[in-house]
Amino acid sequence: MAHLRTILQLFLAATFLFSAYTKAIAPGFFEILLEQQGIVPNRLYGAWATRAIIALEVWLGIGLLLPFYTRLVLRISFWLLVIFSVHLGYLVFIGDTSNCGCFGEMIAMSPLESLGKNGVLLVINGFLLRYKYKFGRKSWLTWALLPALFAAAVFVWPIQTEPDEVVAKFPAFENSAEIDFTEGNYLVAVLNLSCEHCQEAAQELAELQRNGADLPQVVALFFEEGGTTVEQFNILTNSDFPYQMIDVNTFFDLIGSAPPRVYWVKNGKMMQFWDTEIAKGIQMAFSP
Repeated sequence: MAHLRTILQLFLAATFLFSAYTKAIAPGFFEILLEQQGIVPNRLYGAWATRAIIALEVWLGIGLLLPFYTRLVLRISFWLLVIFSVHLGYLVFIGDTSNCGCFGEMIAMSPLESLGKNGVLLVINGFLLRYKYKFGRKSWLTWALLPALFAAAVFVWPIQTEPDEVVAKFPAFENSAEIDFTEGNYLVAVLNLSCEHCQEAAQELAELQRNGADLPQVVALFFEEGGTTVEQFNILTNSDFPYQMIDVNTFFDLIGSAPPRVYWVKNGKMMQFWDTEIAKGIQMAFSP
């Protein structure tokens, strides 16, 4: 029985550490998800909450591996799972079937699937709480880790991208020597190939170009999610912008609460950006 207890404790610790890892590799996804689920009022609060959750899950995982305060750590993990489960139950009640974000984008799970997973973890956690954990001298290490982990999370993933840092995140257009964001005038559209709102924005930008609007050169930064290819995107939107592909972290760093976002960049400086009513905003900005 002692071996089973050790195995289950290691499994629970690994689950918390893995959950933290899946959020850490793409924190922007979880930030936006918290806002969309109504847990936080905006992405700034979502950024703080994401880092707090990552730090807490890492702390729980490490705490279950350390020989100090094990029973108290198990109590905290049990109630954290209960709180998460209540929220998941609400999502199931309202009919939400999208990825709940428990394991980030690495393992997409519906709220119902994640609720089942939490049920298993609660049974394991409850089983472990039946036992007494007697160790020697208590250590301050367990408690010192939590604020240290939160500080580390904020340091590794700064809360906000400053406007001057935006251009530095743009990838080089390797196949087009004419595009240099440090010089010239550009509209940079950050788009998800499978996003209907992004497709609509691209279509509107292309129409503005065809109608002779005096715009800077339009370029696209594409994030591929789902099965839509660049060629299919261009056909759907009747557009053909110079483009570069970007990874998931760059994508979430460059959008707001949801895609699309279009930046006006002039001589390496971000002048303005639009998240909603993009075509209208651009027309107003560049009208004679």
